[in-house]
Amino acid sequence: MLVAELNRNRRIGVEHELAILQIGSGNGADVRRVVANILSANGCPAVARGYSHIPVPHGQDFAVEYDSTVHGEGRFCGMTWQAVELKTRILNGIDDWEAIVPDALAICRYIGGRVNVSTGTHVHVDLPEVRLSPVVIRNLFNVVHRYEHLIYGLVAPSRLRNSYTLPLPDRPGHLARCRTLDCFRRSLSRISRQSGINFTHLWGDEPRIEFRYHHGTLDAEKSRHWVRFLLRLTDHACTRRCKSSRAKLENNRANLDKMLTTLGFRVNSRVYAKVDPELRETGRYLLKRWKSLNESD
Repeated sequence: MLVAELNRNRRIGVEHELAILQIGSGNGADVRRVVANILSANGCPAVARGYSHIPVPHGQDFAVEYDSTVHGEGRFCGMTWQAVELKTRILNGIDDWEAIVPDALAICRYIGGRVNVSTGTHVHVDLPEVRLSPVVIRNLFNVVHRYEHLIYGLVAPSRLRNSYTLPLPDRPGHLARCRTLDCFRRSLSRISRQSGINFTHLWGDEPRIEFRYHHGTLDAEKSRHWVRFLLRLTDHACTRRCKSSRAKLENNRANLDKMLTTLGFRVNSRVYAKVDPELRETGRYLLKRWKSLNESD
């Protein structure tokens, strides 16, 4: 019997982009330092720094960084907005996420953090399976390619209209002949790192996938269900053979139901006969979210 479980041990890292209105003197570095100090004073150890790819320092849960792609709002004149990226340390699974991220997001909301069309939520998902089984990459590409229109249907429409979350090229069977990491790297080299799914981190010492589809949010519930969705999608690609689709499925209710069933958010005796309660909860949330974004009254 196939069982859909929420993988509690797969490591993740999350980046939340936001803008903060600056009141008073100082510059962006001062604002980020104040944010880090507030987080640290409230049980969320954080360090302020410029944009960096290096891990969050030992003993800190967050790095408060600068992101040049983030801008503020222009509704009123005379305002100065500062760009912030709240980056977690490498988290040891979803329970580690629950322990630190919701509180940090609540603090960022309370001190006036804003999200807009320039902000995103990026999730890095550990993928050590590729070392022993590179074909996992093809499975992941195929399942994301098949359901990509549905994935965009779960996030703000602006994510499909910017250059930071580009869709995958519509090339069915693009990776069909690949068997080795070198082959996958060559075949994926022309796909932009600013696609909704970024493959460029797969070739390092700690292979991982970056999902960039989601719009900016400081809402812990949205972030929680999105992380669960990505963990389940990744696990599905690691445990099932995912064939290429002739074309991406259209973004409609019937295909959404198909995706939720296939990936393991709903019980189905022919697919996953048992589904974890948390995944069923996320399935219901995703359906509600999809309806709010795609069905008019």
